[in-house]
Amino acid sequence: MKTPGLSSTSVVLSLLAVCFTYFVTKLYTARASIWEKKKRGLPIAPGHSFLFGHLLYFKGALSKIPPSAHYQNALADIAREHFQHEGCYYIDMWPVSGILFIVVSPHVANQIHANPKMSMQRPPLLPRFFRPIAGGPNMFDMREHEWKPWRAVFSKAFSAEHILSLVPDMVDETMTYCETLESLAEQKKMFQLDLITLRFTIDVIGKTILNAHLGAQRGYNALADCMLSQIRWHQANAEANPFEYLNLVRKSIHWWNGHQMDKYISSELSKRYNEYKGDPRGMRSKAIIDLVLQNYMSEGVDLRSEGPREDLDQTFRAFAICQIRLFVFVGHDSTSSTICYILHLLYTNPEALLAIRQEHNTMLGTELAELPDLLKSQPHLLNDLPYTTAVIKEALRLFPPGGCSRAGQPTIPLVSDSGKTCPTENVAAIFTVHTELQRSPVYWPKPDAFLPERWLVKPGHDLYPIKGAYRAFEIGPRNCVAQGFVMTELKVVLACLVRQFDFSPAYGEFDALHKRNPVETSRTTYRGERAYQIEEGAAHPSDHYPCRVHLRSRG
Repeated sequence: MKTPGLSSTSVVLSLLAVCFTYFVTKLYTARASIWEKKKRGLPIAPGHSFLFGHLLYFKGALSKIPPSAHYQNALADIAREHFQHEGCYYIDMWPVSGILFIVVSPHVANQIHANPKMSMQRPPLLPRFFRPIAGGPNMFDMREHEWKPWRAVFSKAFSAEHILSLVPDMVDETMTYCETLESLAEQKKMFQLDLITLRFTIDVIGKTILNAHLGAQRGYNALADCMLSQIRWHQANAEANPFEYLNLVRKSIHWWNGHQMDKYISSELSKRYNEYKGDPRGMRSKAIIDLVLQNYMSEGVDLRSEGPREDLDQTFRAFAICQIRLFVFVGHDSTSSTICYILHLLYTNPEALLAIRQEHNTMLGTELAELPDLLKSQPHLLNDLPYTTAVIKEALRLFPPGGCSRAGQPTIPLVSDSGKTCPTENVAAIFTVHTELQRSPVYWPKPDAFLPERWLVKPGHDLYPIKGAYRAFEIGPRNCVAQGFVMTELKVVLACLVRQFDFSPAYGEFDALHKRNPVETSRTTYRGERAYQIEEGAAHPSDHYPCRVHLRSRG
């Protein structure tokens, strides 16, 4: 006699019915939210449909830009075409992510960071985005209560005084970078600047974060090469797109790279901790991770016995590994991109190039052979380069390496430039698109021109930036903790490069050597720029900036 019960077919059908009901409910909720906002006259991207939301419309926007261009460019084009005088809009990307609230106005962005609750909260999608890179909770995606105490620790590690003490290490790695460029100049060959610069910047991070010489500019290093591989295999929407969970190859490579990076960093942590035990006062310590270890132990975190523990606390070890992976990523990836764009802008704007060379001659002397020792012994000279600082800021304005995301709040609306009150409840993320905000003709005079002078004029001048329009390192309590470090590194690089080398873009030569399909051939520039930004972790120059380099005459 058979026991009465549901057949396997009935169970499957019931599960399918539940899944279908859940899907339809979520679909209707997302679409109804847009309908309600549209009835109220709020800024909604055009082309919305019940079945696809804005997915097909956004696909159309992507089809108008180069195939490899950063998706933020499509969001920027939608804003410029339809919402210049609103400064924000909603776009329904469910089920890929959800409803996004796009911000391209400094006035709207200022509201986000003026509100303590909104400025602190990252969106739920962000941890999934950063997991392959950092490996777990990190300074970038932590919630406020977790983030605050660690921000205090890392702020001390990035103090202005300590950053200047790191300059000698920066100079040493920059000299290796210069040797690579000299070799390429002698070979008279085209190369991709971003690819060699990535290995240089990861060496700088290795030296300044771990006090370890990675040697990535000379050959293989497990931490450096696994991080570079991790970024190549990372996809901007992978963790938000449910279909990407089926990409087992990507997941396997991410797991392997993560395992190798964790193993490498854990070994370095053990070495540094043993040095700490032999030198509790940290008199010989220079690396950022040393300062973090010292601060951690001096604060009494998990110290329940007299003197240092025999081994590093495992909870802290796991946490520190995630932070180091994060700093390796953000410290090398976006910096490499910025170096490429600064050089691109300088060598396509001869007047600015002449001005920065004149400043370096005046402030740093004309003897290039003596420059490394000068910077090592007097690093404070880097603080006396106002035009160089202006060049860096202008390059970051025109080619910001990323945007900013915050979580919506049930009781906190944002007001558009035209005065419309836009609720942020139930949005997947509030996304500030720096590429448009920092180039918008509404907020910037001569927005596409490379004008370092706009950072040297006084308030009241036509070029003087309006409040909140420049957000390269973001604004507010969760701004970039390492911005002083990045600015110092960029000044060291420019001081060592711009009087020694001449760079020239080689996109024409590169395109001639690499066959393109008809679609790629028809769309090779974005807003007239061949070195448009692509998404590979941070935003990088297309095709990694093919160029040629020449040694300048020193006579």
